Amino acid sequence: MKRSGINKWTAILAAISCAGMILALAGCGSGEDRSGGTEAYQEYVVGIMDANYLGKYEKYMELTGSAQAEAERIYTANIQSFALEMAEALSVKTDVVTKGVTEQFFVIAENIYGQVKYQPVDVVREGDTYTVSLEVEPIDFRETVREPFQSAVNSFNEQAKRGDFDGYTDQEYEEAYGQAVVAALVDVNEMVYKDQTAVKVVLDYDKENNIYFISDEQMEALDHQVVNIAR
Repeated sequence: MKRSGINKWTAILAAISCAGMILALAGCGSGEDRSGGTEAYQEYVVGIMDANYLGKYEKYMELTGSAQAEAERIYTANIQSFALEMAEALSVKTDVVTKGVTEQFFVIAENIYGQVKYQPVDVVREGDTYTVSLEVEPIDFRETVREPFQSAVNSFNEQAKRGDFDGYTDQEYEEAYGQAVVAALVDVNEMVYKDQTAVKVVLDYDKENNIYFISDEQMEALDHQVVNIAR
């Protein structure tokens, strides 16, 4: 079975389906009586991103009152989900390969997430709505991994042509392919970035409970701005 390089890039978007675990930020009152400025709302968004991508929890914990274990759970869930998204895009069958291959994808995901680039610009209040503006340099995942991945695929295909995998079971064949892919990508440290882009994050307001939060849809859109894995 010949491998043909980068597969069709499917948008699984499970990476931030755990956005429901993200805790809310208490508002500073309601309506025109709200005080306390806008800095906390900007810090809240950056704190969530730091927790999601960098595994830095201090600001997130401070603003939401969450425990470190909860923040770590969010980060781990995002890493694991992004790892599975990468594997799917690269035609690695995570339901077939061993745990060792899957865990190597976790390492690759952590490395990529650890190099995301974003910074807050400002925050604007309109009534009960706060909009946080960010400048993001999206990681171009396809271009970042293209050369080492294609080299691994070409080498794997040459092995297959020589008959190196003759007699392998389907599971053994998929395992060999998965090992070849992670070996090629685990040491990739130079990210390729797309042009800097402006991103706006609107905080939803729950008036009854006087809390602000980021919706799943907002987090999904933000995630694809930070690490671009789609075509």
